Amino acid sequence: MDLKVRYSKLSSKEEAYKEACSIITPEYIEKWKVKADITYDDYSSRIKAKGKGFTLELAFKEEAAEVSCDLSFMLKPFKKTVLETIENKLKKHI
Repeated sequence: MDLKVRYSKLSSKEEAYKEACSIITPEYIEKWKVKADITYDDYSSRIKAKGKGFTLELAFKEEAAEVSCDLSFMLKPFKKTVLETIENKLKKHI
């Protein structure tokens, strides 16, 4: 886990997961000119995006969303920026 964002606008992991699913779509990811396969696991409340050189996973727990971000060697310098962007977006919505 690289980042943990507590729920401030929503009260449960189910609400947070549904909100994130409505926001994190292939169209949303394409805004950054990145191709990614997104999988939604309703049973375990997880979203996983996998693309060339990266894997991003959001796991929705009882009190917070946990973010894991794996980047290829070439993308590692951008990890801090990526995590900050994700954190800001999550805080705005969940």
